Amino acid sequence: MTTLLDNHIALTHELLSIEQYEQNITDNSTEITNYWYLGLALLLEGKEEEAQITWMTPFLEFGEEESEQWLQQLTDILLSAAQQQEANENYQLAWVIRQHLREFFPNDINNFLKIIILTIDLNIPDLENNVNQLIEIISQLTEEPVIDEQLFVQAIEKLVHPNPVTPPAYINQLVEVFRPHLFKSESILELLTEKAESYYRSSEYHVAIFFTKVALSLEPDNLDCIIKIMAPLQRLGGDYIKESIYWAEKYLALTKEPIDQIVGTHYLLEALLTSCGSWKHSIETYQKYKRRLSEVVNNKAQSESLLKILPICSFLLYMEDNPRENRLIRNGVAALCQQLVWKKFSENITNYQKRFNSPRLSLSERPLRIGYLSECFRSHSVGFLAWWLLKHHNRQQFDVFLYSLTEKFYDPQQQAYKREFGDRFHLEKFSMLAMADKMNQDEIDILVDLDSITSHSSCAILALKPAPIQVTWLGYDATGFPTVDYFIADNYVLPESAQDYYHEKIWRLPQNYIGIDGFAVGIPTISRESLDIPNDGIIYFSGQTGLKRNPHNIQLQMQIIKQVPNSYFLLKSYRSNHQDLKDFITPIAEAEGVDLECLRFLPSAPSEIEHRANLAIADIVLDTYPYNGATTTLETLWMGIPLVTRVGEQFAARNSYTMMMNVGVEEGIAWTDEEYVEWGVRLGKDETLRQQVTWKLRQSRQTSPLWNGKQFAREMENAYEQMWQRYVEQK
Repeated sequence: MTTLLDNHIALTHELLSIEQYEQNITDNSTEITNYWYLGLALLLEGKEEEAQITWMTPFLEFGEEESEQWLQQLTDILLSAAQQQEANENYQLAWVIRQHLREFFPNDINNFLKIIILTIDLNIPDLENNVNQLIEIISQLTEEPVIDEQLFVQAIEKLVHPNPVTPPAYINQLVEVFRPHLFKSESILELLTEKAESYYRSSEYHVAIFFTKVALSLEPDNLDCIIKIMAPLQRLGGDYIKESIYWAEKYLALTKEPIDQIVGTHYLLEALLTSCGSWKHSIETYQKYKRRLSEVVNNKAQSESLLKILPICSFLLYMEDNPRENRLIRNGVAALCQQLVWKKFSENITNYQKRFNSPRLSLSERPLRIGYLSECFRSHSVGFLAWWLLKHHNRQQFDVFLYSLTEKFYDPQQQAYKREFGDRFHLEKFSMLAMADKMNQDEIDILVDLDSITSHSSCAILALKPAPIQVTWLGYDATGFPTVDYFIADNYVLPESAQDYYHEKIWRLPQNYIGIDGFAVGIPTISRESLDIPNDGIIYFSGQTGLKRNPHNIQLQMQIIKQVPNSYFLLKSYRSNHQDLKDFITPIAEAEGVDLECLRFLPSAPSEIEHRANLAIADIVLDTYPYNGATTTLETLWMGIPLVTRVGEQFAARNSYTMMMNVGVEEGIAWTDEEYVEWGVRLGKDETLRQQVTWKLRQSRQTSPLWNGKQFAREMENAYEQMWQRYVEQK
């Protein structure tokens, strides 16, 4: 047995000194508890051998008639002492005490679990041996053990976390031997799924998947568990996407409820598109998705399960440019969900409304309190784009609060936000209601949502309406909630007629709806030589996610490649498997008569700065439609590369258009498929034209509002003040 720390460790308040216990035994040798406490006092002094002898003395000297009762007394005292040391963070001492407990009760499962937890925390190199011993004990049990489920979950968490991708085999073996004894528990499933949700929100997707799979081993057909495994699988991308297709199809097979069918088709469609799967299957799934959403709106469903589809409708944007029809579907879904939220949380909403009905402050009485809500205050496109506005905010004129729905450990962008905003940066990982209450307590005047329909939590908070004015900016599109007052746009990103199908008031900024100070660029890791492309070759590039790819858009791109001699096409898709992308593109290229030797399929770059550096190899970037690039378009323009984009009607189909107009470049803006091909071919064949566009883009860095985060911040602040003034005057 390992000896204790050399330094003297203070005894718990229950213990006397060693000398006093020895005197008590001398005075009354039959008082057995004195032996137990003397042994404990000796153990705490590091005298383990003497402690063991002391504990054995009553059994040897007084017979075994009451040995069972004595043993229970001793273990109760030792357990209490171990727990006391753990509470005091004396983990080494707690570990030693529990090892002695293990000698008295070697089959105590919960004590063994705690030893494993402490072994990991203390980095004691006996972990695998301990786990294997526990596996053997559980395997040989003849009676049903009493298992502390929280200890089990904590031990599994500690074991899995260091290597969740390929955990050691003994961890799976441990789960397997525990599984039969967990079936009877009513709370274990909840503990496992809560842990999975926590890790998912922290972007630790492999750990989230492990816990969800343990839960599914207990209840293979549990719909909530299946939902929880699909999301992290899809965030990981690559081959994990194919596994998510299996779970989505299983989910759809298990339920016939309309809302659940929508949820299932949403996940299935995301997996099919991201993995560049069967387009026929994608179209069939999308048609079901849209039809079921329309049925929910037309039937004015009132089921509480509506809350499951709070943020759903994003694939209406990816699959077609039809806002006059699709915006009405989203508005209808949002309105139904909001009605349910208000009914379910009426007391909270009434409390919020009381604040709104109090006297409204003028701009001169105190700074406006602006709250920003997002899951993406981290290394994410939204987190990056929002940074410049938040950094340049006038903190004397505006009190700025950030409400983050995700904590991502060791994320540099999130750490930057925490440093910048300090105690005004609030994290809430679980309770949407708690976050809304916090906003109300902070007396937020204008709440700005950055996620729109990408986040269930953001949508729920917006539906609760904890602020008198609510605004959507960035994200996919407007949320459609009646509780959201404004949607930030500009004069290009939405046509004049768009107000006809938006519930929110479209607030058009005078120039662009986004402004940043630029991008950091790393060192390129690819070259023409490494890609076997000659120096005089014309390089086209497309680096969009698989969600934005469709056969029609790819056909147009292939028509461009075919018409431009000595041209090459570089393609990559975030989260898509390299081979899956190739399998999706190749038959379309062959059908268009494109030589496959012209195509190059690139893996994702390990960092954003490397991706931008590699982008410099391109002569022309070909945008996607009906969902354009946004951050990818900004990166293209910043790097001075001509872009060909197809303009549509919906917000997602006009991002590149507004950005190009704001840098003063109209070359490459196409209003039809024919123009898209024409611009692609013209830019490929005309080197002088490409140089002119590049010169304009370089000049725009000094002149364009797109590259002026400070000016953009002033325009947003002016908008906030005007919104508040309108609100005050409405009373």
